Amino acid sequence: MKKIVLTLIAFVSISSVVFAQETKKQKPQKNRETVEFVVTNEDLCNNCVKKINNNIAFEKGVTDLDFDQPNRLVKVTYRKDKTSPEKIKAAFAKIKMGVEEVKTENSENKSSEK
Repeated sequence: MKKIVLTLIAFVSISSVVFAQETKKQKPQKNRETVEFVVTNEDLCNNCVKKINNNIAFEKGVTDLDFDQPNRLVKVTYRKDKTSPEKIKAAFAKIKMGVEEVKTENSENKSSEK
């Protein structure tokens, strides 16, 4: 009888962990936006890319960072409630990287809707 009870307890605890992980994955990605920047520094070496990855990726609110070195584009996904494009641009200035925001069709449409 003890073996059956222990087996049931183990099954319930394992299944609750599995279901808890599934609900975590299904959270909606609301409150996130993506902004693109063009790096204006003349010399863009591999160390500059490392500097961007090591600093901007850990700014408050930044959730994803993609870097296209040949085109000098940095795509930053962030939480709107934690940061803004202006704060991200200031973070680039802090590491002595000049950037300009790239206006995309999506960002223009969102700003006209407000």
